[in-house]
Amino acid sequence: MPERLSLCAVAVLLVVVCPSAWGQFSTDARTVGMGGLHLRRGSGLERYNPAYRGVPDRDPSARTEPKTTVPIPLGMIDFLKDHPIGDWGNDPLFDFTSPSFNPIATLDVILHPPLFIEVKKISPLVNNVEFTIGKNELIVDLGATQRVIPADQFGMASTGRLADFGFGLKGARIGLMGWTRYEVGLELGDTLLAFLKQAVPAQSNTRYNMLGDITAQSGVSPYVGWAGRLAGTEDRGLFVGATVRYYMGLAYGRSRIDAGFTTGDTLFSTVNPLAPDVTANSAYSRWGNAMGTGFGGDVGFVIVTGPLELGLGVTDVGAELTWKETRIERTVYDTVADAFQTTLISPSAETKTSLPLGYLANVTYTVGDVAFGANVQNTGHRTSLHVGAEKRFGPLAVRGGVARDQRKKLQFGWGGGVRFGPVGLDVGFWTHSTALSDQRGVTMATSLSLY
Repeated sequence: MPERLSLCAVAVLLVVVCPSAWGQFSTDARTVGMGGLHLRRGSGLERYNPAYRGVPDRDPSARTEPKTTVPIPLGMIDFLKDHPIGDWGNDPLFDFTSPSFNPIATLDVILHPPLFIEVKKISPLVNNVEFTIGKNELIVDLGATQRVIPADQFGMASTGRLADFGFGLKGARIGLMGWTRYEVGLELGDTLLAFLKQAVPAQSNTRYNMLGDITAQSGVSPYVGWAGRLAGTEDRGLFVGATVRYYMGLAYGRSRIDAGFTTGDTLFSTVNPLAPDVTANSAYSRWGNAMGTGFGGDVGFVIVTGPLELGLGVTDVGAELTWKETRIERTVYDTVADAFQTTLISPSAETKTSLPLGYLANVTYTVGDVAFGANVQNTGHRTSLHVGAEKRFGPLAVRGGVARDQRKKLQFGWGGGVRFGPVGLDVGFWTHSTALSDQRGVTMATSLSLY
């Protein structure tokens, strides 16, 4: 349990300092090269709009859309060199008991898998921090960092659709898809907020605290669906699609934490030292317990009018899961024993979770070998906007795009690819930034496409 509390305590730092690219994360270098835009028909659009499974290719003989895209995880080479798999049991990155364990680095690996190469890393922020310390006085002025400390509740969340395996016949399709969902919500107490954001002097006999609410769940969803033309002929028409999913949750966890401390009569005193207090209510269902189960689905439509396409897909409609073997615990910090004490509330309770509605609205215009478009996507937390284009020169392709990420910052993508018969090699570059810096880092993604 102390490890979970540590992760919550540093989640506030992750929200501030981690790259904001996760909302547009893709393992397809073509999508990365267009700023996160799903432009041409293919698995990217089909995952979020089932109607696209019924939209025929503009030129079937050209086979411009790959059947499968396989990422080339070059970034894992450096990662595994620094963290050999056989030594993970003693690696401070994964060993919670290690004195060198850094929960910030561990969470960063979980939320931003090192699949691709960071060709330009963001330099650490240079910022002056001033401390005023007296016998009964403490003032911390964080300087420019104060502007990124939110005054209200803040956090991050995302729903991911990781893989999609299946087969179809005459508009019908049966398959299996992986999914993940995480949410991190944090809020600083009024006294701590004033201390950090406004450099208000620390007060004696005052409690400073932070509230955290962390939820994560993942699993797979077998599904059956249908998509086809509802009206129109040839290159014009209205296409609709629907998918019914059976959600099978493999693991789930949630912690609601109130962590803080209370100052004594004198700020710096051995007689009345700081009194830390932590209360955490946690519920979790581990791998191997009864799976969380429930039904839901996706719906969508696509309008094709010559070179123009308009699409709208809504995902995870009515997706609610029931977990029948949820362990519920309450953990508090015992100042006398200087240790965490956990009380079991229920060894096997029934709890319910849900996946939020998501949507993808897109527009695409294709003329010959040139295609450009835009989409607006929401994965259950915040909305991102992508605009991009692709130009083909025979077996070669050039791509570019721009996006407004979930933090309302502009990010850029560019790249290209070459095709050798049924195989294509694609490279994409994507910028990312942090809330503490105007600098942009650059990630290089590579993937193979099988046509």
